[in-house]
Amino acid sequence: MTVPHRASKHRHPSISTAARYVNYWSKTQGRSPPALPRRVILVFGPRLQEHVRKNHRGVPRSILRIAPEMYVTGTGPGSVGVYFVRGVGGPQIAIDIEDLAELGVRDFLLLGLAGSLQPEVAPGSIVLCRRALRDEGTSHHYARSARFARPSSSLTRHLREFLRKERVPFAEGPSWTTDAFYRETAPELRAYRREGILTVEMEAATLFTVARYRGCRAAALFVVSDVLSDRGWRPKFVRSRNRLEDVLDLGVAAMRAEDHLSRSKGRVPSPKKGTRRAPVRSK
Repeated sequence: MTVPHRASKHRHPSISTAARYVNYWSKTQGRSPPALPRRVILVFGPRLQEHVRKNHRGVPRSILRIAPEMYVTGTGPGSVGVYFVRGVGGPQIAIDIEDLAELGVRDFLLLGLAGSLQPEVAPGSIVLCRRALRDEGTSHHYARSARFARPSSSLTRHLREFLRKERVPFAEGPSWTTDAFYRETAPELRAYRREGILTVEMEAATLFTVARYRGCRAAALFVVSDVLSDRGWRPKFVRSRNRLEDVLDLGVAAMRAEDHLSRSKGRVPSPKKGTRRAPVRSK
């Protein structure tokens, strides 16, 4: 069995689309959807909201629902949104990317937790994702089969240069994206470790694939929260979650710096809206 079941799926347009959903929402609510920053950082859960509000003077903004889902930092074209993903895994990320892209977001930076597969990548380490193994289901509905999904080369290069300029230690390499949080096995661990894969998480492959499908740029930074080894599993979530605040501060600064860099080079493309046909763990 392969995913999707119908190999011809990628030649056909979607029945339901984010554009149709936004249009439906506007009609039923009697108002236009909100204008969003073109650059957005994706984080998980509401625990960072207070940090954003206090340290970045973030202004809460609801998207297509009731509760605030995004805090917008800064003003004007250089503003950056911090979006709080309400679930985990590829399906949630795909829906959010589709909706946000429809509302004008063009650049996505995912900040999340990931498990380490390599002994030298310790808890609390920052990892820049170079590519993501597509061991989940959602990305395969957006693009034909390929082993890896890749981030935006320009946005990833900017993050690499920014971290080096700020003298922030980080590792860089591929990640394993899987839907099955409790089904990571020892043979997989050994095989992927030999291959040089650094981390395991639940969203990167979907993020990269759906962003490319929508004509957007995407990149990912992880904080190592747990370790998978031949001796078993070692969780270090509490310590690593505190580290996320530091990485979020870096992410906001990096996205603002990228905005200034893009404008100085005169490459600020207009947002693309509407779904097009596809070409050809944060724990």
